[in-house]
Amino acid sequence: MSPAPAFRSAPADSAEVAALKSKTNLASVSLGSKIISSSDEFFAEAANLLKDEEAVFLPEEFTERGKWMDGWETRRHNKNYDWTILQLGFAGSIFGLDVDTSHFTGNHAPVVSVEGANATEEEVREGKAQFAEILPRVDMNPGSHHYFVYEAPTAVYTHLRVNNYPDGGIARLRVYGQVVPQTVVADTAGQVDLAFVGNGGRAVACSNQHFCSPSNLLLPGRGRTMGDGWETRRSRTPNHSDWAILKLGLPGFLDRFELDTRQFCGNFPPL
Repeated sequence: MSPAPAFRSAPADSAEVAALKSKTNLASVSLGSKIISSSDEFFAEAANLLKDEEAVFLPEEFTERGKWMDGWETRRHNKNYDWTILQLGFAGSIFGLDVDTSHFTGNHAPVVSVEGANATEEEVREGKAQFAEILPRVDMNPGSHHYFVYEAPTAVYTHLRVNNYPDGGIARLRVYGQVVPQTVVADTAGQVDLAFVGNGGRAVACSNQHFCSPSNLLLPGRGRTMGDGWETRRSRTPNHSDWAILKLGLPGFLDRFELDTRQFCGNFPPL
């Protein structure tokens, strides 16, 4: 078995993490990511790991099984370990991870590891996929973001297996990477969105991403909230303008160009 790719931990306020967040979250539910199977979801479902919004804590919210938690939480006293397998929205290489235990304090997962596989969904469901370790066992702190940055992008993966030793909770998993298209995605009219993340489009640089990354411009569908668009900090400088550079996933001729300001009302760009 080949060793896990080299990585390093990075502080949340570092330039490395800022660069990481400009990448595409391959584990986003907005991209179609989903949970394939899990060993246990007694307290909270693994699907919560894939939510786009930050985890929340509702002090008064309980279920018939105990405290409601916005994350994946397994029952206690596991003699082995828990795991969940997720399918990435699109196959891609990984630049870094954020394993987030926000709001899990005395019930967080104490140790986590991650494995990756490049396989079909059928192979994964039938147990035929070959998983390789991409993050060895690392200690988790309660209520914290844990950022891991790879020295070089990983191989292309379609599925990840998150291992939780021996049990406990994880709020979110962000898998920052670059989509490597397996097929070209076209709309019903046969046109191809050259900038679509599913076709390999990506944000290369921008002047500012104070509120939201320009990578959101490339997501499928229309924005549900301002949180899944690109929003910069306000400026009082006369004639100020912000910019983002997008690399098209495919070369081509432009027939149509669309800019959508849905959900942006008093803060949309006038020009």
